[in-house]
Parts: sequence; C-alpha cells; structure tokens
Amino acid sequence: MKIRTNLIIKILMTVFLFLYLGALYLSDYTKDVSMVTIESYMTSHTSITSLKKRERRDLSRYFSIEEESTDGYLFYKDVSPMSVNEILIVRARSRNQASDFLRAAEDHKASQENVFGSYGTDQMALLGDAFVESKGNYVCYICGPDAAAWHDAFISLI
Repeated sequence: MKIRTNLIIKILMTVFLFLYLGALYLSDYTKDVSMVTIESYMTSHTSITSLKKRERRDLSRYFSIEEESTDGYLFYKDVSPMSVNEILIVRARSRNQASDFLRAAEDHKASQENVFGSYGTDQMALLGDAFVESKGNYVCYICGPDAAAWHDAFISLI
C-alpha cells in the first residue's frame, strides 16, 4: 500500500512538473508577425495615427537603438515635447537583443520620469500606467491615454 501511494505521488509530481514547465515555455510564446503587418494593424485598428510617425534618427535619439540592429520597428510620438504619448514596438533578432532593447525602453521611461517628475503631474500619471515589456523577440514601450487599448491590440496580434 505504501509503495503504491509513493508511486502515485511521484506520477502526480512528474505531471505537475511537465505542466508547469510547459506553461513557463508558452508564456513567452509569440507568433511570427512581420512589422509591416503590425504597423498596418495598429494604424487601422487604434488611434496611434493621432501621433507623428518617427524616423530612424528619432529611434536612435530617444531610445539609443539603431535601425540596422533591429528586424523592424514601429515608432510614433506626439509632436509636442511636453507630451509623453508615444508607442514603440521593436522586433529584435534574438532574445538577448530583445533584453537590450527592453533595457533601452526602461531607460527612456526613467528619463521621461526625471524630466516630468517635478512639474508634470498629468505626464507622470501616464508614465505610471505605461507598458514596458518584452514578449518573445518583441519589445514594446507604450505610453499615453490610450496605452491600454494600444497594448491590447498589439498583444492580440502577436
């Protein structure tokens, strides 16, 4: 009887371990979606077109990311320098590179918080609700009043 109980416990623990490892593996799973598809979807299904599309020099200026090091990006930012409304989605070539891009996005957010910390209460509230995350080879930095909708649209796509 004791041997049978031990065997059942071992089997249950093994099944639990496989389920847990499978869940960990799938939690960072993303579809292979091109940046052209992402940009097309985001511009037609969200309000990011209210922002100005930014070029590669702006990507380097604000995030210290060179376009040549990416597999593509989408970067829209408000025209006003007093606004923190922006969306950046970068596709990295590897997960290691994605962690570097994530660090750059976190640094940008910290820089914005330093700039607006003493006088920009509205901007600080938006920065507090900003999304800065990595999912697979994609990194996103999303800040603004519509950040949650933009984030949900992006996550549903990948």
